[in-house]
Amino acid sequence: MEKLGINLNFLISQLVNFLLLMLLLRLFLYKPMLKMLAERKQRIKEGLEAAEKAKEEAARERAEFEKKLEEERRLAQQKLAEATKASERAREEIIRKAEEEAKAILEKAREDAEKERERILADARKQVAELTLLTTQKVLGKALDENLQKKLIQEFISEVEVK
Repeated sequence: MEKLGINLNFLISQLVNFLLLMLLLRLFLYKPMLKMLAERKQRIKEGLEAAEKAKEEAARERAEFEKKLEEERRLAQQKLAEATKASERAREEIIRKAEEEAKAILEKAREDAEKERERILADARKQVAELTLLTTQKVLGKALDENLQKKLIQEFISEVEVK
């Protein structure tokens, strides 16, 4: 081998050194490196699982939030409908009371007008009777006594009321 330029002792020592270096690298570098990579792979896997769980939890919470939001909207619409109905009932009640009051006022006004009409008619009858007596006195040329005046007035009023 020396003819080839290879020194056998040097080659063996080189081979031993190479194997020794491989053994040392394997013990102190390769195995810790593999262990570190396996741990990193596990941490990445756990991180991805945690992220997936967080994503699922967020989706579940979002669905729950939307469900609660929809329930609140439904309750708000229901309360609005109830308030609208209550205001409509109150409005109808106010209108009904106002109509009743208007009818009562109208009826009272009619009664007052009828009373006033009757009072005016009574005054008019009285004045007509008095004028008739005065005219009768002038025509007859004599004064009538009080009993005769009352009797004539009553007869005249009864005749006017019948007509």
